[in-house]
Amino acid sequence: MSVTAEDSVVIKNIYYMMAYAFNALDLQDYASLRHERFDNLADLMAAILAIGISAQRKRGLERGYQEIEENLQTVRGRIDMRETARNRMAQCTDIACVYDDFNEDTYKNRILKTTALLLVSSADVSKQRREDLKRSVMAMGGIGQVDPLRVEWSALRYHRNNAGYRLLMNVCYMVLHDLLLTTESGEVKLAEFNDSQKLHALYENFVLAYFKREHPDLNASAKVIDRGASEGAPEFLPKLCTDITLERDGRMLIIDTKCYGKILTTHHDKEMLSPANLNQIQSYVMHAAYGTQCDVSGMLLYALTDRDAALHETWQELDHTFSCYTLDLGQEFAGIAAQLDAIAGLVAPDNGS
Repeated sequence: MSVTAEDSVVIKNIYYMMAYAFNALDLQDYASLRHERFDNLADLMAAILAIGISAQRKRGLERGYQEIEENLQTVRGRIDMRETARNRMAQCTDIACVYDDFNEDTYKNRILKTTALLLVSSADVSKQRREDLKRSVMAMGGIGQVDPLRVEWSALRYHRNNAGYRLLMNVCYMVLHDLLLTTESGEVKLAEFNDSQKLHALYENFVLAYFKREHPDLNASAKVIDRGASEGAPEFLPKLCTDITLERDGRMLIIDTKCYGKILTTHHDKEMLSPANLNQIQSYVMHAAYGTQCDVSGMLLYALTDRDAALHETWQELDHTFSCYTLDLGQEFAGIAAQLDAIAGLVAPDNGS
């Protein structure tokens, strides 16, 4: 199946979204990706891993202590008395030792290698990128692999010295968790990225990260709004957790991002916005405005798909401004940035955006 230029733009924008969401824009290693064309998402994931693994190797792959059990002629670490006794019964003079070895065979590196090898064997990845990825993996000979269906993602920890792994681990997550299917015969193969919940989470994190990075004066946050509920209110009331809240100079804009389903549905031959989505943003705005002098407004920000027409609608309701916008992810990233900058201007119209 041939890939159009528009398809390639959309795929490349997944990279930009990940770069913002996982704070990788300061890494110059990935700059070349901005000028390349990708036929599918797996091809993009392979390119990011090839560059990322190579860059980490130059800096030094993450190292950690691994417990090693080994029969030795001399003592190293502590002696395993039971295994040593068994050696003696078998007329072996070796000493069973248990010691810690500081090496590159860490859990993150095992995940990297496992994911890279799957992409190397994928027909969806271009031949050149498979070769690039092979070269990156060659130096990981002493590193083991993991079961791709049983990765403990919650066990991963990040700090200043391994911050570069955050983007790489999220690439691995997308490949292993979202692109991996098990066939009835037990084979593992790559499938298309079709998990709308994961794409929505990436979209939401990207928009929030963009405002944080490009418009720090707007104090972007995923704010929890106080319900103002009475004392003794039941604990089962859900929290009012916004996707994005922008605040400056007495203005507040609450943005609810949507990246799945049709924007407008037909009801009795009339196009209609989702009542659930509209009620949600209205609830956020009304609760946020209660007891404050801030000018609070709300926005539904849909990711534009080929199933819908672009929307740019604004209206007044109960003394508050509401809007429904679409963000076109099928354009060059400069256009996406310009749309988000225009939204930032709604909160601070005098900031020159």
